[in-house]
Amino acid sequence: MKTGISYYKKVFAEIGSGEHPPLYMLKGEETFIMEEMAEKLASAVVGEDAKSFNLDVEYGSEIDMERFLAAASSFPFLGDRRMLVLREAEKLKGKWKQLLEYCARPSPSTVMVFLVGTHDETGRKIHQPKDMPALEKLVRANGRIIEFQRLNKADLIKWITQKASKSGIKLDQDAANLLVGSVGDDLYGIQNEIDKLALVYEGSEVSRDELAGVIGNYRMNAVFDLVDRAGSGDQGAALAVLASIITTGAERPPTVVYLLIRHFLALLKIKTGMKAGGYMHDQYKRKADRFSTKGIMVWLENLRVAEKIMKSTSFPERLLLESVFIHSTTGRIMDDFSDSAGAA
Repeated sequence: MKTGISYYKKVFAEIGSGEHPPLYMLKGEETFIMEEMAEKLASAVVGEDAKSFNLDVEYGSEIDMERFLAAASSFPFLGDRRMLVLREAEKLKGKWKQLLEYCARPSPSTVMVFLVGTHDETGRKIHQPKDMPALEKLVRANGRIIEFQRLNKADLIKWITQKASKSGIKLDQDAANLLVGSVGDDLYGIQNEIDKLALVYEGSEVSRDELAGVIGNYRMNAVFDLVDRAGSGDQGAALAVLASIITTGAERPPTVVYLLIRHFLALLKIKTGMKAGGYMHDQYKRKADRFSTKGIMVWLENLRVAEKIMKSTSFPERLLLESVFIHSTTGRIMDDFSDSAGAA
C-alpha cells in the first residue's frame, strides 16, 4: 500500500472535512501519525469544546466492554455525534463477541475508532487476536481502514523539516539527517528533540553544531559508534565507547539495549534481503557488511537475554551490558539466569 507524506496529507484533509462513517480502524507500525490521526478525527467529529462530553477512550487490555458499548449506543450530549476510541486493540482478549455484534450494526450517532499496533518497539510483528480479521471485515463493510507504514528516508527528512517549521525553528537537510542519525526513525523521539530545540532556538535556524549541543554529543552517534566497534572486532574499543556513554549519563543501559536491538534488527533485514525500513539505508548497509547473519543473530539473542534479565532482576545493568559485548564479539550466547535469580 502506498504511504508517505503526500498520502498522509491527503488522508488528514479528508478526515478534516466531509462525512464520517461509524467505524474506523487505524492500523500499522507508525503509531505517532496514527495518534495524530485519531486526534484529528476527534476534533472533526465532536469538536474541541465537546470532547469532555462526547469523547471516550479505552485501552484493549483494560476495557470494560459493557460500559464501552453502552456509551456507544447512547445519544451524544449537546452535540450531533459522539466518538469512542479503543487504543491498543491488539491487546483485547476474550471480549470480542459483543463488540463484533455492535460493529455489525453500529449506532449512526457514534464514531468508533480502533487503534491497532502491528509491530512492537523493537520492530517485531505483534501477534494479532484470532478475531481481528472478523473485526477488520466489519469495519471495511461499515467504515474505513487506514494503514500507517513508516516513512522512507526522503519523507522522514521532509517530516522533520515541516515539524521543525511548525515549532518555530528551521532545520536544513544536513541537520535533519544528523537528527535521524541520533534518534533513528522514531517519530516520538524526533518530536521530543524538536521540542527541546524550539525551547532554545525558537525563531532561528539551527545549525548542525547547535543541534549536537542540545541533543548531546555522545548520543548523536553513540549506538552507531558501538556497532562500528563491534563490527571491527575490537572488543576493547567497543567497551570503551560503551563506558563513555554510561558514565556520562548520555544513555541508561536499558535504553542502550533497546537502541542496539533496533539497529541489529535493521542489519538483519538487510542481510536477509529485506528492506531496511527506508531510513539511513546506506549507513546500515555498510555496517551490515561487517557482520555475518549468524553473528547478528548472536547479538540479538544476547540483547534479548539482557533485556529480560534487566526487567526481572537487580543484576548490575552495566556489567550485564558489558557481558553482552564480550559474549557477542566472541560469538557466544549468554546464559539466561533471570528465572532462577527472580525466584531467589
